[in-house]
Amino acid sequence: MFRIHFECADLARTTIAQRPDPLWEVLLGLHVLQEDEEAETYGPWRERARARLSSLERELLALAPPVGYSPDFLTPRAASEGLEAGLTAIAATRPGQLKSELTRLSDAVRLPAWTRRLAGGDTTVMSRLVHGLRSFHRTKIAPQLPMIAIAVEPVVAKHNDTVANDGFEKLIPQLHGSLSWSAPVLSVDMPHVNRDLYLRGRGLRLVPSFFCWKHPIMLQDPALPPVLVYPARHDLARQEVVVRRPDRARAVADLIGKTRAQVLLGISGGACSTSELAARVGISKASASEHARVLHDTGLVTTHRVGSSVRHMLNQVGADVLAGGRG
Repeated sequence: MFRIHFECADLARTTIAQRPDPLWEVLLGLHVLQEDEEAETYGPWRERARARLSSLERELLALAPPVGYSPDFLTPRAASEGLEAGLTAIAATRPGQLKSELTRLSDAVRLPAWTRRLAGGDTTVMSRLVHGLRSFHRTKIAPQLPMIAIAVEPVVAKHNDTVANDGFEKLIPQLHGSLSWSAPVLSVDMPHVNRDLYLRGRGLRLVPSFFCWKHPIMLQDPALPPVLVYPARHDLARQEVVVRRPDRARAVADLIGKTRAQVLLGISGGACSTSELAARVGISKASASEHARVLHDTGLVTTHRVGSSVRHMLNQVGADVLAGGRG
C-alpha cells in the first residue's frame, strides 16, 4: 500500500490537471511499447511505433523498463507548462540527482555504457537524450493527441464536476479502483509497495494519462513536488460512430480551433518569426506566440531560437494535417 498523508492545506492545494502531461505520456508510452497487454487499446499504436522506432528513440527504452523503477528526472514538474519547458528542466537536472537515480535504476536492470556518461554529467549524452525524448513525443505521441483528447477530456470533465458538486472525497473512487480515502490518508493499493508520502502543505497534483493503465503512478523521491498520475481513458467503443464525408478544412479548424488553424496555415507559408507570423495572420504578437507554442508542443511545428528571436517552421506532421484539410 502507498499511503499519501494530507493536511488541511493539502486539500486546498490539490489540483486536477486538465490534460495529460507530455513527458509522463512519453515515459508511460515507452512502458506500453515494451508490453503486449491491453491490445484493444494500444495494439495498433504499439505495432506502428515498434516498426518506426529510430535508434535515438530506441535508446530511451533503457531508462524506462516497463516494470519497476524509472528515474524521476524524466518527468519534471516543468512539463506541465509544455514539452519544451519539461525538456529544458531535464537538461538542467542536477548532477547529484542524475547519479543517484541512474544508480538506483542500475541496481534493477543492466544499463548501457552511455548511461554512465550521463550520470557523470556528460552534456553531449544529455543533449542526445533530450533529442530522443523530443523525437519520441513528435513521432509517437503528438500524432495521437486528437484521439487522446477525445478519450481523456470527458473523463476530466466528469472529475471536475464531481469535485465542484460533491467534493474531493467523492472523486477518489472515480479516479481508479486501487484508490481509497480514509481521512486524512489517500491509499493506493499497489503490489510490492509499502510507502508513506507526507504532503506537508504542498498539495497533490492529479494528472490524467492515456498511457497509464495498470495502476496510478507516483514519483519515487518524496522531496519532489507531489504528483499522482492516473489512468483516464473514455470508453470510445461505446460511442456512436458517425461515418460521413467530412469538410476537411472545417475539420482541421474544429480540431485545433479556427485561429490556431490560421496560424498553422500562416507558418506553412515559410519559416517566420513571431512578429512575421502575427502580421501574416492578423493577430497580436502575444497571441501568435501562444498559438505557435501550442502547435510546437503538439508536434505540428518546429520552433528554433535564433539569437534573441525564434523561427517557426512547419514540420511533416503539421504538413500532413494541412494536407488533410485541403483534401
